[in-house]
Amino acid sequence: EAEVFNPARSRGEVGENERIKFGQDQAEAHMRELEGRMFKLSKLLREAQPEDADRLLLGLRKAKEQLIAEQMNSASELLASLKLDRASNEQKEIIEKLEELKRLLLTSDIGLQIKLEQLRNLLNAKQQLEQLIRKETTQHETTERVDNDKATKEEFEALETAEHRNERSGEDLEQALRQLGQLAAPAAGSVNGATQDMSAAGSALGQMNSGDASTEQSEALEKLNRAAAQLAEAERDLKAELEALVRQQVMENVVEMIAQQMQVREITEKLSPRVADRQRQAILSVRHLADAEDRILALAEESIDLCVLTEFSLAFPPALEAVADIMELVSENLQDARADETVIADERQIESDLKDLLDALKQASRPQLGNQNNAAGLGLRGNANKLLGELKMVRWMQKSLHGQTMTADRLLAEQKIDADQQRKRTEPLSGRQSEIRDLTEQIQFEYSQQNQ
Repeated sequence: EAEVFNPARSRGEVGENERIKFGQDQAEAHMRELEGRMFKLSKLLREAQPEDADRLLLGLRKAKEQLIAEQMNSASELLASLKLDRASNEQKEIIEKLEELKRLLLTSDIGLQIKLEQLRNLLNAKQQLEQLIRKETTQHETTERVDNDKATKEEFEALETAEHRNERSGEDLEQALRQLGQLAAPAAGSVNGATQDMSAAGSALGQMNSGDASTEQSEALEKLNRAAAQLAEAERDLKAELEALVRQQVMENVVEMIAQQMQVREITEKLSPRVADRQRQAILSVRHLADAEDRILALAEESIDLCVLTEFSLAFPPALEAVADIMELVSENLQDARADETVIADERQIESDLKDLLDALKQASRPQLGNQNNAAGLGLRGNANKLLGELKMVRWMQKSLHGQTMTADRLLAEQKIDADQQRKRTEPLSGRQSEIRDLTEQIQFEYSQQNQ
């Protein structure tokens, strides 16, 4: 297909979209160069500054996992095809990922990040193990149904192939567990034994001996289930080690969110009169505030992910998600250059809600009182503090649900929002009442089990 003649290009002029694409291509090249430098520098620092070396390797893994350079390339292709809206969305995601990578590289507590990465890898290995157990169980059940005198050679070959496939999965899993170090060493040993049994089972199937194969498979399953129990214990130990560290990090995140939200609200208040007068610069400034609100939202999502990963609280993730819903609404309104009293009220509500959640987190982490020599008593009082903190968050969720519903109805009645805006406000609330009920029951069950 012939290229369309472009007079500007023939004169050596470059279009605006080509300049933007060139800039995007440069960003991708810089990103790939950064990945290479992080790897090389980590090797150079391994002996003298092991903590910094770990920080660089963790950053490199994060960049690779999130495919930042690849997404930059995708954005460049979208720019080349003039799909500017999609390219803009890609760039926004890239910026968020780069901000996250920056926070990781600059964090003062790299030890926490390394342990979190270790937990993620452990949970991934646990998932692989569960899948392998299911496959080997199916293989064992199928083998037991085989009649040596009636089964065809093809049937045995199919079973042998499947058994060796499970064996290779076991070897990959063992390698992943070895990389976790001493934490998963017992589980790695059990998986190693299981892969040897699967290898023997495959050999027996190759000799058309289903009886011996079934025996080996049974032994493999016993060792795989032992590995599952060992991994579960390692997971409990690591989460217990992480709980206080993650709780402190989440509390620091909430404090930072409050400070940033106050700043956004104060600027919104200052710009509000000028936006009402439709002053262009004020409108642009308010739209820029949407980016600041999105950064607060990203910090909220990071805190939720931390909590879900380590399971240090049942109530905090859904409670903060409720606040995040309002953040999204504020961000949309700011992007639409709205800075009226309704938006400011939402910003104040976010501040108040975050302060309430921070108080609940402090309640849950409060030192135990009483006889310091009574370890059992300390454990029970510790659980009581955590329980009080959880219930405080659930009570806040119920109060917030009622308040948000009433606010949406009032604003519609006062014609400060239209029906579509009311829908945006109330849609996230639809399933929250049942969520609160289920959460209350879950907390009751969880803490009754702990104190038995």
